[in-house]
Amino acid sequence: MKKKIIHSKLTKNNNLSKTKETEKVLEKMVDALNDHRIKDIGEFFSSTFNWFGNYGCGTKKGLKEFQNNWQVPFQKAFSNKVCIDEARIVVGEWGASFGRQEAFHTGIFMGIKPTNKKVEIRYMDFWKVKNKKIVNNWVMVDFPGVLKQLGFDIFNGEGWEKFDKKNKFQIGKDFKVEKFIYGITEEIWENKKINSVYDYYKKDVIVRSPRKTTYKCNDVINSTIDTLSQFPNRQLIGEDVIWSGDNKNGILSSHRILSTATHKGNGFYGKSTGKKVIYRVIADCFIIDNKVVEEWIVRDESAILNQLGLTAKKFVEMKIKEKFFNKRCLNSISNAFDVKNIITNNSNEFTKTYISNFKKLIDKDFDLLKKNYERSAQTFWPGGKINYSYEQIKKIWSDFLNCFEELELIIHFFSGMTEPILPPPSCHKVDN
Repeated sequence: MKKKIIHSKLTKNNNLSKTKETEKVLEKMVDALNDHRIKDIGEFFSSTFNWFGNYGCGTKKGLKEFQNNWQVPFQKAFSNKVCIDEARIVVGEWGASFGRQEAFHTGIFMGIKPTNKKVEIRYMDFWKVKNKKIVNNWVMVDFPGVLKQLGFDIFNGEGWEKFDKKNKFQIGKDFKVEKFIYGITEEIWENKKINSVYDYYKKDVIVRSPRKTTYKCNDVINSTIDTLSQFPNRQLIGEDVIWSGDNKNGILSSHRILSTATHKGNGFYGKSTGKKVIYRVIADCFIIDNKVVEEWIVRDESAILNQLGLTAKKFVEMKIKEKFFNKRCLNSISNAFDVKNIITNNSNEFTKTYISNFKKLIDKDFDLLKKNYERSAQTFWPGGKINYSYEQIKKIWSDFLNCFEELELIIHFFSGMTEPILPPPSCHKVDN
Protein backbone atom coordinates (compact mmCIF):
# COMPACT_ATOMS: atom_id res chain seq x y z
CA MET A 1 0.00 0.00 0.00
CA LYS A 2 1.32 3.43 -0.96
CA LYS A 3 2.37 5.53 2.03
CA LYS A 4 0.18 8.60 2.51
CA ILE A 5 2.03 11.92 2.23
CA ILE A 6 1.36 14.30 5.10
CA HIS A 7 1.01 17.86 3.85
CA SER A 8 1.27 21.26 5.56
CA LYS A 9 3.14 20.12 8.66
CA LEU A 10 4.57 23.57 9.35
CA THR A 11 1.21 25.33 9.38
CA LYS A 12 -0.67 22.64 11.33
CA ASN A 13 -0.66 24.56 14.63
CA ASN A 14 -1.13 28.01 13.12
CA ASN A 15 -2.59 30.50 15.62
CA LEU A 16 -5.31 32.19 13.55
CA SER A 17 -5.86 34.91 16.15
CA LYS A 18 -2.49 36.46 15.19
CA THR A 19 -3.49 37.52 11.66
CA LYS A 20 -3.66 41.28 12.29
CA GLU A 21 -0.47 41.25 14.32
CA THR A 22 1.36 39.42 11.53
CA GLU A 23 -0.01 41.83 8.92
CA LYS A 24 1.42 44.82 10.81
CA VAL A 25 4.86 43.21 11.17
CA LEU A 26 5.09 42.36 7.46
CA GLU A 27 3.80 45.75 6.29
CA LYS A 28 6.34 47.64 8.40
CA MET A 29 9.14 45.22 7.45
CA VAL A 30 8.61 45.74 3.70
CA ASP A 31 8.56 49.52 4.22
CA ALA A 32 11.84 49.24 6.13
CA LEU A 33 13.43 47.27 3.30
CA ASN A 34 12.31 49.99 0.87
CA ASP A 35 14.03 52.52 3.14
CA HIS A 36 17.20 50.42 2.65
CA ARG A 37 17.57 49.81 6.36
CA ILE A 38 20.20 47.23 7.35
CA LYS A 39 21.66 47.92 10.80
CA ASP A 40 18.32 48.16 12.61
CA ILE A 41 16.36 45.63 10.57
CA GLY A 42 16.34 43.43 13.68
CA GLU A 43 13.24 45.39 14.68
CA PHE A 44 11.33 42.92 12.47
CA PHE A 45 13.52 39.79 12.38
CA SER A 46 14.44 37.49 15.25
CA SER A 47 18.21 37.37 15.87
CA THR A 48 18.08 33.59 15.28
CA PHE A 49 15.74 33.57 12.31
CA ASN A 50 16.46 31.47 9.23
CA TRP A 51 16.39 32.74 5.64
CA PHE A 52 16.02 29.93 3.08
CA GLY A 53 16.75 31.02 -0.50
CA ASN A 54 16.88 29.20 -3.81
CA TYR A 55 20.18 28.25 -5.49
CA GLY A 56 22.16 31.38 -6.26
CA CYS A 57 20.75 33.10 -3.16
CA GLY A 58 21.89 30.74 -0.42
CA THR A 59 20.78 30.09 3.15
CA LYS A 60 21.32 32.64 5.92
CA LYS A 61 21.42 31.43 9.53
CA GLY A 62 20.63 34.28 11.89
CA LEU A 63 20.19 38.02 11.54
CA LYS A 64 23.86 38.89 10.96
CA GLU A 65 24.23 36.46 8.05
CA PHE A 66 21.06 37.91 6.53
CA GLN A 67 22.43 41.44 6.86
CA ASN A 68 26.00 40.71 5.72
CA ASN A 69 25.41 37.95 3.16
CA TRP A 70 22.15 39.12 1.61
CA GLN A 71 21.24 42.75 2.29
CA VAL A 72 24.73 44.24 1.90
CA PRO A 73 25.71 42.52 -1.40
CA PHE A 74 22.21 43.04 -2.78
CA GLN A 75 22.28 46.79 -2.13
CA LYS A 76 25.84 47.04 -3.50
CA ALA A 77 24.73 45.40 -6.75
CA PHE A 78 21.40 47.22 -7.17
CA SER A 79 20.74 50.87 -6.34
CA ASN A 80 17.45 52.78 -6.03
CA LYS A 81 15.81 49.46 -5.21
CA VAL A 82 12.04 49.49 -4.63
CA CYS A 83 10.15 46.40 -3.45
CA ILE A 84 6.53 46.06 -4.59
CA ASP A 85 4.37 43.25 -3.16
CA GLU A 86 1.83 42.62 -5.92
CA ALA A 87 -0.15 40.21 -3.75
CA ARG A 88 -0.01 39.36 -0.08
CA ILE A 89 -1.96 36.84 2.00
CA VAL A 90 -1.76 36.65 5.80
CA VAL A 91 -3.39 33.91 7.87
CA GLY A 92 -2.55 33.68 11.55
CA GLU A 93 1.22 33.55 12.09
CA TRP A 94 1.95 33.00 8.40
CA GLY A 95 2.25 35.42 5.51
CA ALA A 96 3.02 35.00 1.82
CA SER A 97 3.56 37.36 -1.08
CA PHE A 98 4.83 37.63 -4.61
CA GLY A 99 5.96 40.72 -6.42
CA ARG A 100 8.88 42.53 -7.99
CA GLN A 101 11.79 44.71 -7.10
CA GLU A 102 12.78 47.50 -9.47
CA ALA A 103 16.39 48.66 -9.33
CA PHE A 104 19.41 49.80 -11.33
CA HIS A 105 22.37 47.46 -11.81
CA THR A 106 25.16 49.73 -10.54
CA GLY A 107 27.41 47.21 -8.77
CA ILE A 108 28.94 43.80 -9.45
CA PHE A 109 26.28 41.07 -9.62
CA MET A 110 27.19 37.40 -10.07
CA GLY A 111 30.53 38.56 -11.47
CA ILE A 112 28.88 40.91 -13.99
CA LYS A 113 30.21 44.46 -13.94
CA PRO A 114 27.68 47.32 -13.62
CA THR A 115 25.57 47.92 -16.73
CA ASN A 116 23.40 50.74 -15.25
CA LYS A 117 20.37 48.95 -16.67
CA LYS A 118 17.07 49.08 -14.87
CA VAL A 119 15.98 45.55 -13.99
CA GLU A 120 12.92 43.83 -12.58
CA ILE A 121 13.63 41.21 -9.92
CA ARG A 122 10.71 38.82 -9.38
CA TYR A 123 10.31 37.09 -6.01
CA MET A 124 8.03 34.99 -3.78
CA ASP A 125 8.16 35.02 0.03
CA PHE A 126 6.78 32.92 2.88
CA TRP A 127 7.15 34.22 6.45
CA LYS A 128 6.55 32.70 9.88
CA VAL A 129 6.02 35.30 12.63
CA LYS A 130 6.24 34.66 16.37
CA ASN A 131 6.08 37.30 19.12
CA LYS A 132 5.99 40.10 16.51
CA LYS A 133 9.26 38.95 14.90
CA ILE A 134 9.92 36.98 11.72
CA VAL A 135 11.47 33.65 12.75
CA ASN A 136 11.65 31.94 9.35
CA ASN A 137 11.62 33.23 5.77
CA TRP A 138 11.43 31.03 2.66
CA VAL A 139 12.35 32.92 -0.52
CA MET A 140 12.45 32.34 -4.28
CA VAL A 141 14.21 35.09 -6.26
CA ASP A 142 14.31 34.96 -10.05
CA PHE A 143 18.03 35.56 -10.53
CA PRO A 144 18.01 33.74 -13.93
CA GLY A 145 15.48 36.36 -15.08
CA VAL A 146 17.73 39.17 -13.84
CA LEU A 147 20.72 37.69 -15.65
CA LYS A 148 18.66 37.45 -18.84
CA GLN A 149 17.89 41.18 -18.57
CA LEU A 150 21.64 41.79 -18.29
CA GLY A 151 22.31 39.78 -21.45
CA PHE A 152 23.23 36.39 -19.94
CA ASP A 153 21.02 33.36 -20.64
CA ILE A 154 22.17 30.74 -18.11
CA PHE A 155 20.04 28.12 -19.90
CA ASN A 156 21.77 28.83 -23.21
CA GLY A 157 18.50 28.87 -25.13
CA GLU A 158 17.33 25.57 -23.62
CA GLY A 159 14.92 27.08 -21.09
CA TRP A 160 11.42 25.69 -21.35
CA GLU A 161 10.21 29.04 -22.64
CA LYS A 162 11.04 27.48 -25.99
CA PHE A 163 7.88 25.37 -25.60
CA ASP A 164 5.73 28.45 -25.10
CA LYS A 165 3.75 30.06 -27.87
CA LYS A 166 5.98 32.47 -29.80
CA ASN A 167 4.82 35.93 -30.68
CA LYS A 168 4.31 36.46 -34.38
CA PHE A 169 6.89 39.24 -34.61
CA GLN A 170 10.40 38.49 -33.30
CA ILE A 171 13.40 40.65 -34.13
CA GLY A 172 16.22 38.44 -35.34
CA LYS A 173 18.65 37.65 -38.11
CA ASP A 174 15.90 37.30 -40.73
CA PHE A 175 13.38 39.67 -39.13
CA LYS A 176 14.44 43.29 -39.13
CA VAL A 177 13.40 46.00 -36.69
CA GLU A 178 11.36 47.89 -39.27
CA LYS A 179 9.35 44.72 -39.99
CA PHE A 180 8.69 44.36 -36.25
CA ILE A 181 7.50 47.99 -35.97
CA TYR A 182 5.30 47.85 -39.07
CA GLY A 183 3.96 44.42 -38.06
CA ILE A 184 2.85 45.20 -34.51
CA THR A 185 1.43 48.57 -35.64
CA GLU A 186 -0.79 46.88 -38.22
CA GLU A 187 -1.80 44.01 -35.95
CA ILE A 188 -2.78 46.13 -32.95
CA TRP A 189 -4.27 49.27 -34.49
CA GLU A 190 -5.47 48.28 -37.95
CA ASN A 191 -6.41 44.62 -37.39
CA LYS A 192 -7.74 45.60 -33.93
CA LYS A 193 -6.00 42.75 -32.09
CA ILE A 194 -5.78 44.97 -29.04
CA ASN A 195 -4.72 42.23 -26.62
CA SER A 196 -1.51 41.88 -28.64
CA VAL A 197 -0.37 44.95 -26.72
CA TYR A 198 0.36 42.54 -23.85
CA ASP A 199 2.65 40.55 -26.14
CA TYR A 200 4.69 43.47 -27.45
CA TYR A 201 4.62 46.04 -24.63
CA LYS A 202 6.20 45.55 -21.20
CA LYS A 203 3.78 45.51 -18.29
CA ASP A 204 5.27 48.71 -16.83
CA VAL A 205 5.88 50.45 -20.18
CA ILE A 206 6.21 54.24 -20.04
CA VAL A 207 4.42 56.06 -22.87
CA ARG A 208 5.13 59.78 -23.09
CA SER A 209 3.13 62.26 -25.15
CA PRO A 210 2.51 66.02 -24.94
CA ARG A 211 -0.94 65.31 -23.49
CA LYS A 212 0.10 62.93 -20.70
CA THR A 213 2.53 60.25 -19.58
CA THR A 214 1.33 56.75 -18.64
CA TYR A 215 3.14 53.97 -16.83
CA LYS A 216 1.24 50.74 -17.46
CA CYS A 217 0.48 48.41 -20.35
CA ASN A 218 -3.21 48.64 -19.42
CA ASP A 219 -3.06 52.38 -20.14
CA VAL A 220 -1.92 51.58 -23.70
CA ILE A 221 -4.88 49.19 -24.03
CA ASN A 222 -7.36 51.81 -22.77
CA SER A 223 -5.94 54.51 -25.02
CA THR A 224 -6.14 52.19 -28.04
CA ILE A 225 -9.78 51.30 -27.29
CA ASP A 226 -10.63 55.00 -26.87
CA THR A 227 -8.99 55.99 -30.16
CA LEU A 228 -10.58 53.16 -32.14
CA SER A 229 -14.02 53.99 -30.74
CA GLN A 230 -13.68 57.47 -32.29
CA PHE A 231 -11.78 56.47 -35.44
CA PRO A 232 -12.68 52.80 -36.14
CA ASN A 233 -11.27 52.77 -39.69
CA ARG A 234 -7.96 54.37 -38.78
CA GLN A 235 -5.03 53.40 -40.98
CA LEU A 236 -1.38 53.86 -40.02
CA ILE A 237 0.76 54.10 -43.12
CA GLY A 238 4.43 53.73 -42.21
CA GLU A 239 6.55 56.20 -44.13
CA ASP A 240 9.88 55.31 -42.57
CA VAL A 241 11.52 53.49 -39.66
CA ILE A 242 15.07 54.11 -38.50
CA TRP A 243 16.79 52.36 -35.63
CA SER A 244 19.99 51.45 -33.84
CA GLY A 245 21.11 49.06 -31.10
CA ASP A 246 20.39 45.38 -30.47
CA ASN A 247 17.62 43.31 -28.90
CA LYS A 248 19.54 42.48 -25.70
CA ASN A 249 20.85 45.93 -24.76
CA GLY A 250 18.01 47.90 -26.31
CA ILE A 251 16.91 49.11 -29.73
CA LEU A 252 15.98 52.75 -30.27
CA SER A 253 13.58 53.20 -33.19
CA SER A 254 11.79 56.14 -34.75
CA HIS A 255 8.66 55.51 -36.80
CA ARG A 256 7.08 58.19 -38.99
CA ILE A 257 3.41 57.50 -39.73
CA LEU A 258 0.75 58.99 -41.99
CA SER A 259 -2.67 58.28 -40.46
CA THR A 260 -6.03 58.40 -42.23
CA ALA A 261 -9.34 57.98 -40.39
CA THR A 262 -13.01 58.95 -40.22
CA HIS A 263 -14.39 60.60 -37.08
CA LYS A 264 -17.28 58.20 -36.42
CA GLY A 265 -17.48 58.11 -32.62
CA ASN A 266 -17.95 60.50 -29.71
CA GLY A 267 -14.99 61.15 -27.42
CA PHE A 268 -12.03 63.44 -26.82
CA TYR A 269 -12.68 65.45 -29.99
CA GLY A 270 -16.36 65.92 -29.22
CA LYS A 271 -19.40 64.46 -30.94
CA SER A 272 -18.97 62.40 -34.09
CA THR A 273 -18.71 64.55 -37.23
CA GLY A 274 -18.29 61.86 -39.88
CA LYS A 275 -15.39 63.89 -41.29
CA LYS A 276 -12.28 62.31 -42.74
CA VAL A 277 -8.90 63.33 -41.36
CA ILE A 278 -5.29 62.79 -42.37
CA TYR A 279 -2.39 63.59 -40.08
CA ARG A 280 1.13 62.57 -39.15
CA VAL A 281 2.56 60.87 -36.06
CA ILE A 282 6.12 60.21 -34.94
CA ALA A 283 6.61 57.36 -32.45
CA ASP A 284 10.01 56.61 -30.93
CA CYS A 285 10.30 53.25 -29.17
CA PHE A 286 12.92 51.69 -26.93
CA ILE A 287 12.71 47.91 -27.35
CA ILE A 288 14.33 45.17 -25.28
CA ASP A 289 13.86 41.47 -26.04
CA ASN A 290 10.99 42.11 -28.49
CA LYS A 291 9.02 44.30 -26.08
CA VAL A 292 8.52 48.05 -26.06
CA VAL A 293 9.67 49.33 -22.66
CA GLU A 294 9.45 53.07 -23.42
CA GLU A 295 7.65 55.07 -26.11
CA TRP A 296 7.52 58.76 -27.07
CA ILE A 297 4.63 59.89 -29.27
CA VAL A 298 4.03 63.21 -30.98
CA ARG A 299 0.75 63.46 -32.92
CA ASP A 300 -0.27 66.39 -35.11
CA GLU A 301 -3.33 67.22 -33.00
CA SER A 302 -3.82 70.61 -34.66
CA ALA A 303 -4.14 68.92 -38.08
CA ILE A 304 -6.94 66.73 -36.69
CA LEU A 305 -8.70 69.73 -35.12
CA ASN A 306 -8.45 71.84 -38.29
CA GLN A 307 -10.09 69.09 -40.34
CA LEU A 308 -12.84 68.67 -37.74
CA GLY A 309 -13.63 72.40 -38.01
CA LEU A 310 -11.96 73.44 -34.75
CA THR A 311 -9.01 75.65 -33.92
CA ALA A 312 -6.50 74.65 -31.23
CA LYS A 313 -7.47 77.72 -29.17
CA LYS A 314 -11.20 77.03 -29.38
CA PHE A 315 -10.69 73.35 -28.58
CA VAL A 316 -8.53 74.02 -25.49
CA GLU A 317 -11.08 76.56 -24.22
CA MET A 318 -13.80 73.95 -24.68
CA LYS A 319 -11.80 71.34 -22.75
CA ILE A 320 -11.11 73.77 -19.89
CA LYS A 321 -14.85 74.44 -19.61
CA GLU A 322 -15.44 70.68 -19.53
CA LYS A 323 -12.78 70.51 -16.77
CA PHE A 324 -10.85 68.05 -18.89
CA PHE A 325 -7.78 70.31 -18.77
CA ASN A 326 -6.88 71.69 -15.34
CA LYS A 327 -3.88 72.13 -13.06
CA ARG A 328 -4.04 68.49 -12.02
CA CYS A 329 -3.27 67.52 -15.61
CA LEU A 330 0.29 68.71 -14.99
CA ASN A 331 0.77 65.62 -12.84
CA SER A 332 0.37 63.54 -16.00
CA ILE A 333 3.46 65.08 -17.55
CA SER A 334 5.51 66.13 -14.52
CA ASN A 335 7.67 62.99 -14.64
CA ALA A 336 7.73 62.73 -18.42
CA PHE A 337 11.51 62.82 -18.63
CA ASP A 338 12.41 60.58 -15.70
CA VAL A 339 15.09 58.14 -16.77
CA LYS A 340 13.96 54.52 -16.89
CA ASN A 341 16.52 52.89 -19.16
CA ILE A 342 20.01 53.88 -20.18
CA ILE A 343 19.88 54.58 -23.92
CA THR A 344 23.15 54.50 -25.83
CA ASN A 345 23.40 57.10 -28.58
CA ASN A 346 24.40 55.92 -32.03
CA SER A 347 26.14 58.66 -33.95
CA ASN A 348 27.58 58.95 -37.44
CA GLU A 349 28.73 61.85 -39.62
CA PHE A 350 25.18 62.61 -40.77
CA THR A 351 23.78 62.68 -37.22
CA LYS A 352 26.51 65.06 -36.07
CA THR A 353 25.89 67.36 -39.02
CA TYR A 354 22.13 67.33 -38.49
CA ILE A 355 22.39 68.13 -34.78
CA SER A 356 24.88 70.92 -35.45
CA ASN A 357 22.63 72.47 -38.12
CA PHE A 358 19.53 72.11 -35.97
CA LYS A 359 21.19 73.95 -33.09
CA LYS A 360 22.18 76.76 -35.47
CA LEU A 361 18.62 76.94 -36.77
CA ILE A 362 17.29 77.31 -33.22
CA ASP A 363 19.78 80.19 -32.83
CA LYS A 364 18.18 81.80 -35.93
CA ASP A 365 21.13 81.20 -38.23
CA PHE A 366 18.94 81.13 -41.33
CA ASP A 367 21.90 81.38 -43.72
CA LEU A 368 22.36 77.63 -43.37
CA LEU A 369 19.01 76.96 -45.07
CA LYS A 370 20.43 77.52 -48.55
CA LYS A 371 23.54 75.55 -47.62
CA ASN A 372 21.68 72.50 -46.36
CA TYR A 373 18.25 72.49 -48.02
CA GLU A 374 17.49 71.74 -51.64
CA ARG A 375 15.60 74.50 -53.44
CA SER A 376 12.69 72.03 -53.79
CA ALA A 377 12.77 71.04 -50.10
CA GLN A 378 9.53 70.59 -48.19
CA THR A 379 8.95 70.73 -44.44
CA PHE A 380 5.89 69.14 -42.82
CA TRP A 381 4.67 71.44 -40.06
CA PRO A 382 2.04 71.07 -37.29
CA GLY A 383 -1.47 71.76 -38.48
CA GLY A 384 -0.92 69.61 -41.56
CA LYS A 385 0.92 72.50 -43.22
CA ILE A 386 3.57 71.89 -45.87
CA ASN A 387 6.20 74.57 -46.48
CA TYR A 388 8.07 74.82 -49.79
CA SER A 389 11.39 76.41 -50.73
CA TYR A 390 13.81 78.50 -48.68
CA GLU A 391 11.52 81.47 -48.17
CA GLN A 392 8.59 79.54 -46.70
CA ILE A 393 10.85 77.38 -44.55
CA LYS A 394 12.65 80.44 -43.21
CA LYS A 395 9.36 82.24 -42.48
CA ILE A 396 7.75 79.36 -40.60
CA TRP A 397 10.85 78.86 -38.43
CA SER A 398 11.23 82.58 -37.84
CA ASP A 399 7.58 82.95 -36.79
CA PHE A 400 7.91 80.00 -34.44
CA LEU A 401 11.18 81.08 -32.82
CA ASN A 402 9.96 84.64 -32.33
CA CYS A 403 7.25 83.32 -30.02
CA PHE A 404 9.86 82.75 -27.29
CA GLU A 405 11.94 85.17 -25.28
CA GLU A 406 14.14 82.32 -24.11
CA LEU A 407 14.50 78.95 -25.79
CA GLU A 408 16.76 76.10 -24.71
CA LEU A 409 17.45 73.05 -26.85
CA ILE A 410 18.12 69.80 -24.96
CA ILE A 411 18.83 66.63 -26.93
CA HIS A 412 18.12 63.58 -24.79
CA PHE A 413 19.29 60.95 -27.24
CA PHE A 414 19.99 60.58 -30.93
CA SER A 415 20.47 57.90 -33.53
CA GLY A 416 21.63 57.64 -37.12
CA MET A 417 21.81 54.82 -39.61
CA THR A 418 22.82 54.22 -43.20
CA GLU A 419 21.34 51.74 -45.66
CA PRO A 420 22.54 50.86 -49.16
CA ILE A 421 21.02 52.96 -51.97
CA LEU A 422 19.06 55.05 -49.46
CA PRO A 423 19.62 58.60 -48.17
CA PRO A 424 21.12 58.83 -44.65
CA PRO A 425 18.20 59.25 -42.23
CA SER A 426 18.64 60.25 -38.59
CA CYS A 427 16.39 60.90 -35.63
CA HIS A 428 16.55 62.71 -32.33
CA LYS A 429 14.22 63.57 -29.50
CA VAL A 430 14.28 67.09 -28.14
CA ASP A 431 12.48 69.36 -25.70
CA ASN A 432 11.69 72.92 -26.62
